[in-house]
Parts: sequence; structure tokens; C-alpha cells
Amino acid sequence: MNVAFIEKTSKGLKLIVYNESLTLIESDCFSDSNTLNFHLQTLARKHRIENGLLVVHDKDKNEVALSLAKDENSFFII
Repeated sequence: MNVAFIEKTSKGLKLIVYNESLTLIESDCFSDSNTLNFHLQTLARKHRIENGLLVVHDKDKNEVALSLAKDENSFFII
């Protein structure tokens, strides 16, 4: 299972993606969630990720949300 760590702040979003052995696959920054969601779905297709754990850390609210993505259409955040 791949892991996508997303850090949300008032300044933007940071994405860090790891493979099953927790080796860094990709890291990038985004200004809005729509762009990030599009990138997440293309990332799943690009790296042939079938399922993953999405960890979203909202630093402004000090909250963490976890969700499982089972196909490329479920790789998104709200």
C-alpha cells in the first residue's frame, strides 16, 4: 500500500508520496485542493497505484484525517 501524506496550511498544500517500502516517490506543492486532487488521480495512474492511504494533516486546525483509496477515482481530498 502506498502512502500519500498531505499537509494543509493557509499558504497551500504539500504532497509527499511513498511506495510500499516507504521510499519517496514524489513530493510537490499546490496552491489549491482542486489542482492537488487532479494530480493525485493522475499520480495513481502514472505509478500504477491500486490502493493507498491518504494522510491529511491540517496544520491550521491541528487535525489529521485518514482515508483509504482503492482506485484512481478515490484518490482525492475534500
